[in-house]
Amino acid sequence: MGTERKAWTDIDRLLALSLYCRLTFGQLHRERPEVIWLAERMGRSAGSVAMKLSNYASLDPEVLALGKKGLTGASHQDRLLWQRFIAEPETVARECEAAWLALGAEVERDEQETDYTGQDTVALQKRRAGQSLFRKAVMIRYDTRCVITGLRHEDLLIASHIIPWQSRPEFRLDPANGLCLNALHDRAFDKGLLAVDAVDRIRVSPELAEVGLNGQLKAQLSDIDGQLLSLAKSAFPNRDYLAWHYQECFRR
Repeated sequence: MGTERKAWTDIDRLLALSLYCRLTFGQLHRERPEVIWLAERMGRSAGSVAMKLSNYASLDPEVLALGKKGLTGASHQDRLLWQRFIAEPETVARECEAAWLALGAEVERDEQETDYTGQDTVALQKRRAGQSLFRKAVMIRYDTRCVITGLRHEDLLIASHIIPWQSRPEFRLDPANGLCLNALHDRAFDKGLLAVDAVDRIRVSPELAEVGLNGQLKAQLSDIDGQLLSLAKSAFPNRDYLAWHYQECFRR
């Protein structure tokens, strides 16, 4: 019972937010292995961590957009952290990564295991923290809709990096370096077959005429050539990033 009364620290909230962004809505329960693992590191019950995750879900526009809802017990501090994440997603993502690094130092001191609880796992958790927070910020930025088709389905949407994080790591957590795309258009964008030009129009590479696509698939891509990327000014991606992608991936 004592673990249930343990106060939540700022670091605890960052770790929980990181895990929340990594899991799907249906995974926010006390039997989920990641929930159990984090609860043990925090000295809490898995049920208390799962409840915190579900509280975050009640604040999440992506959850609401998909017609779901979480628990309603979010604390004042939970709300402040979530509001700061919305306002400063890149900063909060870096704080979350730092929280995982701090947790990793404790695990390294206290445990010598190398399976699910060892140092390698914490390093993986740290990387996933940044990736998951980036995805969540991109989904919220674009109202959980593909910016090309308007498709809204959590299993078919991907937070695509405009400048790949391997190329410019300093931009990897910036939501303005992301687009919410469905799986097909994400793949085409990643392969340089799809880009956005200087006047905000979607352009499809002439290479499509040369590759072995079936007629229906080719038509699905070719039909959007010249379509305006119509987004609110506050949600529009960084045009310098789009220009980089157009130059490096499209005009080759």
